[in-house]
Amino acid sequence: MLYLILCLLLGFFSSSLLSLSLSLPPTHLCRPQQSSALLQFKSNLSLSISICSKEVHIVSVHKMDSWDEGTDCCKWEGVVCDNKKGNVIGLDLSCSGLIGSLKSNSSLFSLQNLQWLNLAGNYFGNSEIPSEFGKLRSLTYLNLSSTGFTELVSLDLGQNYLLFRNHDFNMLHLSLSNCGLQGNFPTQLFHLPYLQNIILSSNPDLIGYLPETNWSSPLSLLDVSRTRFSKGFPGSIGNLKHLKKLNLHRCVFMGSIPSALGNLTKITFLDISGNMFQGQIIDVFGSLNDLSFVDFSSNNFSGLFPSSAFNLTSLTSMDFSSNFLQGTLPNNISGLSYLRELNLNANLLSGRVPGWLFSLPSLEYLYLSYNKLNGPIDPIQEPNLVQQVYLYENEIQGIIPSSFFDLINLASLDLSSNNLRGNIKSCMLVKLRNLMWLDLSHNSLLSLTSCNNGANSTLPIIKLFLFSSCNMERFPSFLNASTQLQDLDLSNNQIHGSITKWEAEGWEGLATLNLSMNFLTNVEQIPGKHLFILDLRFNSLQGPLPTPPQALHYFLISNNELVGEIPSKICNLSFVSVLDLSTNKLGGTIPDCFGTFSDQLLAVALGTLNLNGNQLEGSIPQSLKNCHNLEVLDLGNNKINDTFPYWLGMHPHLQVLVLRSNRFHDIPVDKSGPNYMGGNYYQASIIITMKGLDFKLERILTSFTVIDFSSNHFKGSIPKEVGELNSLIVLNFSHNSLAGNIPPSFGKMAALESLDLSSNKLQGRIPVQLTDLTFLGALNLSHNNLGQIPLANHFDTFSNDSFDGNSGLCGFPLSKKCGNNQEPKSPPSTVADEFETTLVWKIAAMGYGSGLVLGLSIGYIVFTTERPRWLVKMIKRNSKKRMRRRIHRNGRRKN
Repeated sequence: MLYLILCLLLGFFSSSLLSLSLSLPPTHLCRPQQSSALLQFKSNLSLSISICSKEVHIVSVHKMDSWDEGTDCCKWEGVVCDNKKGNVIGLDLSCSGLIGSLKSNSSLFSLQNLQWLNLAGNYFGNSEIPSEFGKLRSLTYLNLSSTGFTELVSLDLGQNYLLFRNHDFNMLHLSLSNCGLQGNFPTQLFHLPYLQNIILSSNPDLIGYLPETNWSSPLSLLDVSRTRFSKGFPGSIGNLKHLKKLNLHRCVFMGSIPSALGNLTKITFLDISGNMFQGQIIDVFGSLNDLSFVDFSSNNFSGLFPSSAFNLTSLTSMDFSSNFLQGTLPNNISGLSYLRELNLNANLLSGRVPGWLFSLPSLEYLYLSYNKLNGPIDPIQEPNLVQQVYLYENEIQGIIPSSFFDLINLASLDLSSNNLRGNIKSCMLVKLRNLMWLDLSHNSLLSLTSCNNGANSTLPIIKLFLFSSCNMERFPSFLNASTQLQDLDLSNNQIHGSITKWEAEGWEGLATLNLSMNFLTNVEQIPGKHLFILDLRFNSLQGPLPTPPQALHYFLISNNELVGEIPSKICNLSFVSVLDLSTNKLGGTIPDCFGTFSDQLLAVALGTLNLNGNQLEGSIPQSLKNCHNLEVLDLGNNKINDTFPYWLGMHPHLQVLVLRSNRFHDIPVDKSGPNYMGGNYYQASIIITMKGLDFKLERILTSFTVIDFSSNHFKGSIPKEVGELNSLIVLNFSHNSLAGNIPPSFGKMAALESLDLSSNKLQGRIPVQLTDLTFLGALNLSHNNLGQIPLANHFDTFSNDSFDGNSGLCGFPLSKKCGNNQEPKSPPSTVADEFETTLVWKIAAMGYGSGLVLGLSIGYIVFTTERPRWLVKMIKRNSKKRMRRRIHRNGRRKN
């Protein structure tokens, strides 16, 4: 599709230029030598059928099809001759599907009268730009964009600088965008006396810089966007008196903005976004009266916002987002009558939200999120036609003025994560009948109530309605008639009681429903027949497990008070990927039909099964081995009485296995056990035990592989094959009756960071191989019958409580010595002090958005422990540096 758009634009531009300067009909036949040169040029190239015809469905782009010997070349498609002598003066072969190499001996370069040449949108085989272009002395327009040329050898300043070294060269337009150009671009090009347009965009390996001195030319358009042009903004930029368009988007420019920028009085388009400019923006906009587009976003600008930008009378788009600009928005302005888009996201702006923003006559898109706006939203005098308003992640206080609901063209409104208060009446809200996206979440004092006269009180085309973490007390039944609703999030509110069958009617298209963290006791009917995600966690739901819609992918109903057995009809869920029934009072056995999920699944397969914290008995059904895509299996804290399910080793994707606090016995381990590889994040949580403490993994990182077999009835010795699990990070066998030696093979688990073998009957020396576990930061071998502590690597950093309750144990850090010539040296005292500090890691929020159950940012694991060093090292390896701010939520959130 992008290729099609490019070709259409090139064709339009080409035909426009031709019609303006070369449109007179030829009265002479094409000269024979020029016709022969064109046919020879054609014979050296092949045609691609797929690029311009099959893939983008253009009926015919092969302009050379009409090039036949013996016919007048002036009538060939793409060829233009002058009307006096029959010389070929124009050649438009853009998007013609040409493939081959443009060599220096090409007959093309014999067409000495060429004034206009467009070869864009073809492919010339990663070849160099021939220096023979310099022979075309009459050429004024050259377009080689998207042609596959890769090097600028012909543009170097040595012997090959034929193209531009003559002052009588009349080039007016040069376009080399998206050619894959590499190397250094010659600065002398910018000094050509007649050149008006330079387009070098989308060559990410092209290096260059703007001339720093004596730069004066008739340049009207300069586009070096998406290249590696660098250095600073030259002061000589002010000499380009004719410059109308300057595009430096996504380069490597740095430094400050010179005051000479204010001399560009004819400029209409100015884009310097995505660079490393810094410092205060000098207020140069007072003289740029023709400016219609300005983008300074994604730099490091600081200081006060340039106030004169608000007085520009021709501006249609202004973007200063993702900087460090401060100050307040002015109380009134005199310009911006034609402004369609204003984006000041992710700055440090403070103060009120002035009412004039919503009275600008042409404004359609307003983005002020991620600032420090703390005043109220001012009343609106003359509501405009704005369609999208994003003010989320500020500190805006007060009530939403009633005049705000007169913005009848609003399609998307996001006021989430502020300090708004007051009560919104549904009869006011439904005035916004064009609203498709509404997010008022995380305003803890904001409530929503229905009006007494419920007639026609609905939002007819609303698709997303988010009111999480507010002060809502009742289910918004006024939305029942909103037949296009897809995403409804009412989590973390004050909704009590039950959802009646009447309240649940409608919403046939509902895909995501989040009612978690409320006070619901009963759900008579689950809204929506085609739900994708249903989240009812952390309520007070009682009675049996409700029957979910059959198309559900994510069913989360943990932390309630559900009783009874898990009904076999739950296995009718044909698409379930995550099933979380944990922390309820469900009894009976695990349904054998769970293993038949994979027989029914059409698009996805069961990846997470969490039954932790119930009263389940019996054994684990071996039918679970059919769930080949299972990654998380948590059966902890039940009453399961079974041998270790060795057959789980056949699951190729199993990452997390929790069997803690059950009645398991025997641990036969197969060498073909789980390979513990993966890298996805799931909306799931489990409890594991390390160092005798329970830790909750709110969002499981599946590459953080865990085995927790603690608090069971396992006996016998630990199989040496456990050491083959070389991607394991957490291993917990504590509180069992395991005997024998610790297998030396444990030293092979190079990724291990937490090992807990406490409260068993293990004996013998602690294997010296454990000292090879360089990432091991949490170790608990207490309450066993172990012998000598090895002295090597970092083992001397573990504190006493790692070894308590072993009567025969000796060696540092214990006071008991091991004998002559074996006494370890004491470590520096600062090491012991290091572990006296408690470290608390908070989970990064991973909310729902647009039907996605996965979070928009990576959630890390929360641990509170006396020894945080192992966790710190893990976080450093697994985490990526989070962006300073998230803006636009996946770019700008359009409808």
